[in-house]
Amino acid sequence: MRIPRSIFGALRRGPIWPILLVATAVVLAVGGVCSQWSCTQTGAPTPGATAQREGIPYVRVLITPEPLERVAIAASGPCRLDVDGVALARSRAPLKATTLSRRDGQWKLGPIVAGGRRPRFALERGGHFTIDGVAYRGEILLLPSGSDAFQLVNRLDMESYLAGVLAKELYPDWPIEAYRALAVAARTFATYHSLTYGASHEYDLGSTQAAQVYGGLAAETAKAWQALHSTRGQILAWGEDGDERVFLAQYSSCCGGRVNAADAIRNARDIPPLQGGQVCPYCGDSPRYRWPAVRFAKADIHRALVHCYQAAASLSGVAEIRPVERTTYGRVIWVDVLDASGASIRLRAEDIRLALLRANVPDARNLYSMNCRWRDAGDAIEFYDGRGFGHGVGLCQWGARGMAAAGATGEQILRFYYPGAKLHRSY
Repeated sequence: MRIPRSIFGALRRGPIWPILLVATAVVLAVGGVCSQWSCTQTGAPTPGATAQREGIPYVRVLITPEPLERVAIAASGPCRLDVDGVALARSRAPLKATTLSRRDGQWKLGPIVAGGRRPRFALERGGHFTIDGVAYRGEILLLPSGSDAFQLVNRLDMESYLAGVLAKELYPDWPIEAYRALAVAARTFATYHSLTYGASHEYDLGSTQAAQVYGGLAAETAKAWQALHSTRGQILAWGEDGDERVFLAQYSSCCGGRVNAADAIRNARDIPPLQGGQVCPYCGDSPRYRWPAVRFAKADIHRALVHCYQAAASLSGVAEIRPVERTTYGRVIWVDVLDASGASIRLRAEDIRLALLRANVPDARNLYSMNCRWRDAGDAIEFYDGRGFGHGVGLCQWGARGMAAAGATGEQILRFYYPGAKLHRSY
């Protein structure tokens, strides 16, 4: 994704998903509603409260991976509920925990019942919302799912979002330079998703390990904010001067001693920051640097593959997983999965691990990476000689810790894991 000449000027011009403006405010029973919503002011920390006035872009984070039928929502200060751009109700005081639900296409919040497709909760004067006990800055958007369910999206400024990411991705006692390196990588990751996936969807990225783990306001720490303040707006890009492009700066827990190329897990441009291959001697302290063998029944592997990949239904089962393509250092990239008749489908090795996880196969979480070997074990397949945790592409978090402990700066860590990338200040 090419960087605009004014470096994300398009994002600075306004929210990625514009706030719906209210031409004529329609307020229903405001007095009665406010009296029911009122509660004692609790207050909240407000680092980055002026961020939206300083040109920092917004990001929209899906905080409920699965649709809900009801949720408890509260606010630490006065707030407003809009539906499809029309102001439905306003609380003059903090909002007590109130059940929000949806039934037959109708939204219900306390005494309020309303139709419409796009409700939005916004705070009047800062503070935070609490969703089932978890606090979030910014706004809460509601996305319908069928007629009786919905999902929640947290829309907030990029820096506050990252403050809720860093301490969920790194341990609190890790060096500040590891935090600084991940701050830039995570900001790049989120920016890339905002400019690509988010351009045609109602949110930019999720809040789980499938994207970046996001814990909201409660996850924020002073160290996370220190790292963000010292790298404010910095992202990674690659290309000739004047034609730099943002790339997907992925990262994982532990590479196991060798950084993988991005094409080990997805179709990716062949650019230096994503080519991998670096020997990483820094992540040996990870508890998953090496891990013990784990077995899966062939029937469970087949079930998982059918659950995730339609082509797998053509197989009568799983008899063998045969390596087809390896990296120069021996990591399997592509495999053929064969049944007893010899019929086969071709997948990335990483797809097998992901399928086991998504299908909730027992012990799937103990297959920490596909940087391993495997062998036939009768009715099962045993994965052994395992190395690392995660896909191993880009920054290795335990490696960043090791480099920082040895005196490397955040910039040096980024140069090692994303060779040839350039630092840009996007705002």
